[in-house]
Amino acid sequence: MTGDVLSQAPSVHAQEAVEKPLVTITNAGAVGPGIIAYNSDGRYLAVTGDKAIGIYKIRNGAPPTVALARTLTGQGAQILGLAFSDSNTLVSVSLDQTARVWDVETGKLVHTTKVHLDTQLCFAIAPGRASLAADTSFGTVRLWNYQTGEILKTFEPGDSKASALAFTPDGKSLVIGTEKGVLRVMDVASRTVTRTIDLDSPIRSLAASAEHIVLGYTEGTVAVLNFADQPSVPERKKQSGAINSLAFSPNADGFASASADHSVQVWGVASLQPMCVLEGHGAPVLAVAFSPDGKTMASMDSLGTVNFWTAPKR
Repeated sequence: MTGDVLSQAPSVHAQEAVEKPLVTITNAGAVGPGIIAYNSDGRYLAVTGDKAIGIYKIRNGAPPTVALARTLTGQGAQILGLAFSDSNTLVSVSLDQTARVWDVETGKLVHTTKVHLDTQLCFAIAPGRASLAADTSFGTVRLWNYQTGEILKTFEPGDSKASALAFTPDGKSLVIGTEKGVLRVMDVASRTVTRTIDLDSPIRSLAASAEHIVLGYTEGTVAVLNFADQPSVPERKKQSGAINSLAFSPNADGFASASADHSVQVWGVASLQPMCVLEGHGAPVLAVAFSPDGKTMASMDSLGTVNFWTAPKR
């Protein structure tokens, strides 16, 4: 797995609120589902290939310096998901029916567990919860231990297949969206659903902060809900193209949406107004993430291109 890194001078057009990438990585690898993840201190970005994971080392600067540090190989089939459990530990799941734990600094494989996974899924790790993962295999939601492979809870939504999920930052709640547009909040400790909202529109992607949930829909709209009681269906704002991925900024006052229209849009949570549009991809954008310090962002498209951006200031 290789990636060619191209630096570009930032170009910001205030009237159009359009920003161009700081750094572009081309040929990051065969995309598959297209997943990226920063580690907790922002020094590394993990990028999925087909059967490999590229670990890019990032040094802050103007523009930042990005270089391929190492490639993690050993998965026998397409990688379906990955997430950091701490600053140096990465967990990946694959169609080879394994969950693998990696030491990012050394590139060594630490642990492998056999699991039973669907051909497509959403995958997440619970912050602060020892070895707890969740996925949407076979249309259900499963909580399981990625060290042992033990399934701890299986939840069938009933209305339709689970299509998206995310843990809250404290790992205490799991937010679940379905293909028919029903949103549920599960308490992780008791493994019971504490809230259900019928939004009557297929949920394609979602993200959760401590206070809000942001939703992305196939027709290109986004919506924000709060965890407190919300008496009405949330207002939606239109982007263009299916919303494939969502991410909150570290302080949770903004979020980014990655769209099939080849762009990333950054929004204010309180206003639900667009702050800027990030343009520089030549294909549908599959993933987006903020760096932990909130200063930069990364996004990946279906051609395997990863762009780095200056995150807008509030």
